[in-house]
Amino acid sequence: MLEKLQRDDFDIFYKLLAESFPPSEIRSYEGQKNLLELDEYEIYVLKKDDELLAFFAEWANEDFRFVEHLAVNPSYRSQGLGSKTLKAYHEQDDRPVILEVETPKDEVSKKRIKFYEKNGYYLTNFQYMQPIINKGYDTVELVLMTYPELLDSETLKQVKAWLDKTVYMHL
Repeated sequence: MLEKLQRDDFDIFYKLLAESFPPSEIRSYEGQKNLLELDEYEIYVLKKDDELLAFFAEWANEDFRFVEHLAVNPSYRSQGLGSKTLKAYHEQDDRPVILEVETPKDEVSKKRIKFYEKNGYYLTNFQYMQPIINKGYDTVELVLMTYPELLDSETLKQVKAWLDKTVYMHL
């Protein structure tokens, strides 16, 4: 079901990424493409013929997997594809999964959190400001979610330190 992104498909991936996230939450085209050279970074895609249906952009180490971006093609939303894709992603590996969501301030962020909770994620109280990912845009207030269980605060501090050394080092 999920397969690793082929370099030839980077442009269709980046198009869906840019359509799905505000500019403050994604890297530039070149910045994103450069990540493909890193061992700890991978993009998994769900394709049908030549159409990209969904993707996960993941950072991983020996202890955790961090989902930096997840998106479903707008033509396929509200059909359960996001949940099916998450299930397939979870079945690939048994390491805990961590992701960031915007703090629940509006209906969109609350809906996103409910989606992840429906799929087995736990909302933590571990909040912070995301460093600037895309020059010219503000930081974003984020909170961590974890799967398949709620991680303790000491582990979340370790996760954040790892994010700072890896994910946010490549801005």
